[in-house]
Amino acid sequence: MESLGFVHLVVSASAILVTYLASTALYNIYFHPLSQLPGPKFWAAFRLPYIVSLWRGKLVYQVFDYHQKYGEVVRVAPNEVSFSNTKAWDDIYCRRPGHKPFPKNPIWWGEVPGRAESIVSASTWDNHERLRKMLSHCFTDRALAAEEPLVQRHVSRLIEKLLERSENSGKGNTVVNIVDWYMFTTFDIIGDLSFGDPSAFGCLENSEYHPWVLEIFSYFKLGALFSTIRFYDLLAQLLMRMLPAKTVEAQERNYQWACKKVHRRMNLEIQREDFMNKILPYMDEDPTAKKNHGGLSLAELENNFYVLTVAGSETCGTVLSGTTSYLVKSPEALGKLTKEVRDAFFEPEEMSFNALIGLPYLNAVIEEGLRLSPPVGGALAHVVPEGGDSVCGIWLPGGTNVGVHQWSAYRSPSKFHKPSEFLPERWLESSIRDLESPFYHDQRDGVQSFSTGSWSCIGKNLGMAELRLILARMVWSFDMSLAPGGKTVDWGTQKQYVLVEKEGFDVKLVPRAVAQEHAPE
Repeated sequence: MESLGFVHLVVSASAILVTYLASTALYNIYFHPLSQLPGPKFWAAFRLPYIVSLWRGKLVYQVFDYHQKYGEVVRVAPNEVSFSNTKAWDDIYCRRPGHKPFPKNPIWWGEVPGRAESIVSASTWDNHERLRKMLSHCFTDRALAAEEPLVQRHVSRLIEKLLERSENSGKGNTVVNIVDWYMFTTFDIIGDLSFGDPSAFGCLENSEYHPWVLEIFSYFKLGALFSTIRFYDLLAQLLMRMLPAKTVEAQERNYQWACKKVHRRMNLEIQREDFMNKILPYMDEDPTAKKNHGGLSLAELENNFYVLTVAGSETCGTVLSGTTSYLVKSPEALGKLTKEVRDAFFEPEEMSFNALIGLPYLNAVIEEGLRLSPPVGGALAHVVPEGGDSVCGIWLPGGTNVGVHQWSAYRSPSKFHKPSEFLPERWLESSIRDLESPFYHDQRDGVQSFSTGSWSCIGKNLGMAELRLILARMVWSFDMSLAPGGKTVDWGTQKQYVLVEKEGFDVKLVPRAVAQEHAPE
């Protein structure tokens, strides 16, 4: 009898679950306020397909396929709409007169409990603007000019280390995993700028990743996976309690390492042209206060510098890696870039930030790299404000998750000529102005890899300066090519967990002097 009662209980529970799931699906598909929008029915019925796709690292590509099938507006979850329309950038990310701002989605941007908000996680418009005002002192034109020698030193060290590898190889050239070397450089630069310590990470000097950096890579993926669980409150609470203590401790240890570096820099009496030098005058008088009156508290300083260190390295490394991957597979474009840089500069020391701005093909290469290998392939997640609002003329209820899906917008056949091909020419002035150019109608304004409006990346100018300098120094110093028999990578197939899980690939580097010695007369 007891067994029969248990079976009856299981059957009853199963019936209730099936009824609940069926009714939820029917409501979401046919009666939900977003039910009239196109998209896959199963994804509209439940959030689970979206989550599983992200866990597999395939979400960016599946949403791209859905945009190809359904158009510029796609419902990708019961309460989420993906846009690939260029106008959506203004509607979602910019302030519109008479409209409330669209806040960042706390599921993706929420802060770790116990930490002060950062410019990335700020939950309100006012706090975001306050933090942005404070941190902007690190990224003015004047600050950038003062910080340039520091950046130049690390880029020179990159070239020196690669030349050493070529000399020591016995072959006059070297084959390297270029992704690693780019990441070494970007982490060393941002570590020096943030912590006032040229050897904070020492990646270039040691030709290997610092343990802190390796842990950061793993946290990106883990953080993205756990963010999806927040869609289910009860499940999130349960799983967060089940996290291994070692995982939580390792993450906190990683954060505290960065905090100690911040404190060390604050206590240095010497003047350095780094971020801290620009920020210290704007610290709150009472660093222990929970709230301040415009300046940064100590807790805010710690977390914002932690965020700047991560964001300022990973993003540049991704774009450099992706751009180089396309360049070595596009010998004509690589040849044009190499010629432009070598014709413009007799010595590499002449390559200042300002001088590099004037190279049209270099800038076109970087713009095309940002289009095809953006740091974030998916959407920068925001939420429709309370009371609802319209995006691209479509009214959406408050609380709807929205964003511009960058992979879909940047690779759309309706927006770009030969969208999957690496063609820097589409960014040249001749293509923009020539009515006969096949690229004339390209929607270049839709490429906003640094976002736009007040939510745009505060470090864009520094990032662009790094991209120009590193790429220019590489092609000036080396003949680059695919390594025979080496590993290659397709930038359109790597797994993405918000950020790209970059696979290393091999590039053959022949020092310029060696290449000229063996050049046919």
